[in-house]
Amino acid sequence: MNFSKTTSYSLSILSYMAINEDENMSAKYLHDKLSIPYPYLRQILTNLSHHGFIKSQRGRSGGFTFSKPKEQISIADIVATTDGLRSLSNCILGFKKCPFNKQCSMHSVWEKTRNDIVKILNETSLADIVKRAE
Repeated sequence: MNFSKTTSYSLSILSYMAINEDENMSAKYLHDKLSIPYPYLRQILTNLSHHGFIKSQRGRSGGFTFSKPKEQISIADIVATTDGLRSLSNCILGFKKCPFNKQCSMHSVWEKTRNDIVKILNETSLADIVKRAE
């Protein structure tokens, strides 16, 4: 499955933060660890903050921390705030609309697969990623 660069970076940032919760996560620190272009990283951090995933603290010991427990943040939540889950609704064969007023031969297969993927994304939290990383 291919997510946009923004979604991939968002997942990388939040996963890294979840795995390394005991470390202070300044934007510079995340930039150094994840090699995400700094201006882009700042935009993503702002977006993640606006959507309530993280919060920032200013000052010498400031940085980014989670706004809510990582058990309450699903991968679907992250994808929904960046790409939107509608990005998974696109035809797997690339058609904008089902041709010939019929569904293509892959429609029902893709619909089931898409529903399974969305279910997995909804059921997988950042805490689950931490468990799998150990």
